[in-house]
Amino acid sequence: MADYYELLGVGRDVSGDDLKKAYRKLALKYHPDKNPGSKEAEDKFKELSHAYEILSDPEKRSRYDRFGEAGFQHGGSGGFDFHDPGDIFREVFGGGFGGAFGGIFDSMFGSGQSGTRGPRKGRDLEYSLTLTFLEAVKGITKEIKIRKYDICSSCKGSGARPGTGKARCSRCGGTGQISRSAGFFSIATTCDTCGGAGEVIKSPCSDCSGSGRVQVSRKITVTVPPGVDTGVRLRISKEGEPGYNGGPFGDLYVSLRVLEHKSFSRRDYDLLYAADVSFAQLALGDEINVPGIEGEVGFTIPPGTASGRVFRIKGKGIKRLDGRGTGDQLVKVNVIIPEKLSSRQKELLMEFDESFVGKNTKKKKTIMNKVKEILS
Repeated sequence: MADYYELLGVGRDVSGDDLKKAYRKLALKYHPDKNPGSKEAEDKFKELSHAYEILSDPEKRSRYDRFGEAGFQHGGSGGFDFHDPGDIFREVFGGGFGGAFGGIFDSMFGSGQSGTRGPRKGRDLEYSLTLTFLEAVKGITKEIKIRKYDICSSCKGSGARPGTGKARCSRCGGTGQISRSAGFFSIATTCDTCGGAGEVIKSPCSDCSGSGRVQVSRKITVTVPPGVDTGVRLRISKEGEPGYNGGPFGDLYVSLRVLEHKSFSRRDYDLLYAADVSFAQLALGDEINVPGIEGEVGFTIPPGTASGRVFRIKGKGIKRLDGRGTGDQLVKVNVIIPEKLSSRQKELLMEFDESFVGKNTKKKKTIMNKVKEILS
């Protein structure tokens, strides 16, 4: 599909109202009822509806601006549900349209959908939360602060001044729609006086100016489960904005970003750690402790261990998000070669090296060469 902005003939900074106007114009032009039998017009109409659905939703528009269509492919962040083009058309033009639009259109896309007067879910919200590595693998409870629209406490969401009510809209007679003729077909559009509600407010609430909602700051507790990683989105039900006409609240989606740790890293649910040890510990064996998620973890280095070997400590890794157990901790042992040696240390090291060389030894690698090989 072409660029959604180009498809609708708008710029990337287009406002919501101008976007709707552009879609209205093109949707009428390519509507299947106005182009009977034209598969090209039908496909164009569906593409326009698809593009409008993405760009009219702030969250989806932001994702499209960042990732393009790839942001909505299977497995993309947050998922994506494509709505029926008929629903998009009804939302923009109003619920009850008749005339030539009533027959072929509803046979293609179905009918019976409510218009703007029906209940609609409130807008979903997005919040980005940054965690440290240990907060992510251990889990934590965080308190965040968001700005959003909520129901006006003065008028309880009615929009009318306390003690007053709403009156039937005189322009549409309370139907919420106005029939208009457009050439050989007619459509019923949303009433521009009451906005499709069928009612008008004579005395608006002074706190919300008749909208029924006000912008507020809210503190919300977010419970982060153990094992999360960058890219995980937590859904907090009904913490979005209030719905319309009795519709449910939207949801709050918390997107997580996890910072790197100076010592730990992860591979799926396994915890990775590199431990520096001496040559003597590798040659003679030793019991050592290394840092873990919940404190120190001990394990045994057997004699003759090579530098770079990885030890697996069962069940000491990261808890799985699905609750099916815990990963392991992987410890890689690396030999430390001192940069500076005293004269006595050099003497002892040379004696140790020479002890591996017999009188009739043929070209044998000395211990010094072994150390160099380990480090290469």
